[in-house]
Amino acid sequence: MFRRHFLTLLCACPSTWALSPDAVQDLLLRVPNPDKIREWSAYYTKESHLPGEGLDQGQWTKALWRDLGIPEINLTSHEANLTYPNNHRVALLDFNRPDVLVHEAHLIEDTVPPVGEGQKPFIPAFFAWAGVGNVTTQHIFANFGLREDYEDLVKANVTVKGRIAVIKTVFGSSLLRDLHMGVHRQEQMKAAEDYGLAGLIVYTDPQLDGEITEFNGYNAFPDGPARPPSMIERGVMTFSGSTSTVPAMPISFADAIPILQALNGHGPLATEFGERWHGGGLGYKEVQYNVGPSPAHVAVNLCNQPTFTRGHLHHVIGTIPGSTFPDEVIMLGSHRDSWGPGAGDGSSGPAAMNEVVRSFGVALAHGWKPSRTIMFASFEGLEFSLPGTKNWFAENPWLNTSAFAYLDVVSAGAGSKFHVQGSPLLGRAMRYGTGLVQHPNSKEKNQTMLDVWGGQVSLGTGGDGSVIQSTALVSTVDLGFSAGDGDNPFPYHSLYDTDDWMDRFGDPDRKYHLTTTKIWSLAVFALANDTLIPVTVNEYAVLMRKALDSIEMPGLDLTTLDQAISHLHQITLAFDEYASTLSRQISSQPDDPGLLLKAKDVNQKYIAIERHFADPQPPPGASRHLIIPRAPYYFQSSAFPALHQSIVAGDLSVAETYRDRIVGRIHEVIELLHLDDSGTTLSQPLKQWAVSLNPDKA
Repeated sequence: MFRRHFLTLLCACPSTWALSPDAVQDLLLRVPNPDKIREWSAYYTKESHLPGEGLDQGQWTKALWRDLGIPEINLTSHEANLTYPNNHRVALLDFNRPDVLVHEAHLIEDTVPPVGEGQKPFIPAFFAWAGVGNVTTQHIFANFGLREDYEDLVKANVTVKGRIAVIKTVFGSSLLRDLHMGVHRQEQMKAAEDYGLAGLIVYTDPQLDGEITEFNGYNAFPDGPARPPSMIERGVMTFSGSTSTVPAMPISFADAIPILQALNGHGPLATEFGERWHGGGLGYKEVQYNVGPSPAHVAVNLCNQPTFTRGHLHHVIGTIPGSTFPDEVIMLGSHRDSWGPGAGDGSSGPAAMNEVVRSFGVALAHGWKPSRTIMFASFEGLEFSLPGTKNWFAENPWLNTSAFAYLDVVSAGAGSKFHVQGSPLLGRAMRYGTGLVQHPNSKEKNQTMLDVWGGQVSLGTGGDGSVIQSTALVSTVDLGFSAGDGDNPFPYHSLYDTDDWMDRFGDPDRKYHLTTTKIWSLAVFALANDTLIPVTVNEYAVLMRKALDSIEMPGLDLTTLDQAISHLHQITLAFDEYASTLSRQISSQPDDPGLLLKAKDVNQKYIAIERHFADPQPPPGASRHLIIPRAPYYFQSSAFPALHQSIVAGDLSVAETYRDRIVGRIHEVIELLHLDDSGTTLSQPLKQWAVSLNPDKA
């Protein structure tokens, strides 16, 4: 039923193609090939491709897309601040010993993927934009390094300020998900700065991996699926691209063991604190998880002295011009750069996108043309906090009034858990795509991804979409498969994220990659092909109503926000009905120029909606979006991010300011949806609402 209804809308487009919408749809389902995905991944993962190292891969991608039939392709270069490893050390010292040195961390995995002659070697681990320094002092164990963890230590009379804290990574923590405490390294770093830490050491605890650990009898990769003891999770420490103040280094859990063992018997045990502290996975290695501090004669030396340089990032932009609305743009993209080989994170997205490109190239060869322009973007620079994407958007201001959507994929097949995260304006297109693609593991006949996913776009964003949505305010969605409960541990941001791992334990048949590819292609097809962009605006009002019900702060009056959301709910229902009626009219009269002008007006309102939710005075480095948080798929996120932050901080005055800003932006959207370009109303009830909200414009 859903498919038939959507295809009816698709058929409302001017009939200028050699292929029918049904034929294009079937082609997008048929063309993607798992062997091709494997081939593209093998190329991208064969050598180091950190930000700034991507020229060769950019040139290769450009040539490939040309061969696949994309008519317009550009390779653009952007100068940016870059950072690379130079002088780094994490060492455990005992000044009561003659030789002092107890243990020195290796800072690179035991198994480094080989590269061919003339190819760039993979590098030792470090954190981008961590504080620069060389410090030696006593250390403590601070659990996940959250503000709540440091508060627990302070209450237990454990000195935090001036110490080096050893903390666990937060990526993929089911415990934090269960406690609704999704965080990023940036929050760990900010907490360390605020509590006066001298340094930060971050390791990946087997606690993250559920049952699939060495302790439970599983062999470590490459001999089995368990996390390798020498695996190191690299990453960026700030979103701003500027250096933080606290030196920090990542290490493996193998190198964390002697450092944590040095705390045995010193200070309270982690089990003496709350649930958040429980469950460390290194007990079988004689780690007791005492919090310390270490004895006065035992210290850690932490050195983080990277190289800073100016370099160039390279983006590949492919374009299929629209036939009816060429100035309306649907974008899709991924980032090529990676901390290691990146078979799961950094290369699975580009590998899948090449198959999307190939599919659309075949459609073009058969005479198909989209109604609006499609842009493919292969970005470089995300892993160093997205400097390239920011620069590219700044140099293309025309996108501010033309780009409606950006569909992003970072991890096309790094696990079995499917996510769709972003703007509710893209929910309808995503339901269309997922409704036509079979679930790769379904035991039920004809079970689609929509049946499994459920059709609800969750909050947040990911990849390059995080900067596009939070700064350019383009409607964005991030989709793909990531590690879920019970999956083999994903070697995130490490040198073990290889095609070999993917072939053995990740996605051996590339069935998850293939599923992502098909959904991606179909969602773009839906957005680019229909005369009216397929949007249900009321989904935004539903999202806000649900978010409002979860807000609690003594003294914060939410009456005006409640009323504004109620008004938005009613006007979006009316606007959706108007758009549906217009779609039916176009279906019966597809060549009527008057109806096409009305369609263009509706589409321009869809393009503008997200921009109206901009914060007029965002704090430095903060998201401009007042409704959708800048948070990747593994976070627990809430709508109204700035408002929630002020509530968490207990600042009523700031909370009232953000409440009023949100109300003001909702009123703007109500007025936008009420008026067409000529200033005439869509209906009398809508006019009455506009007057009630803005009496001076009556």
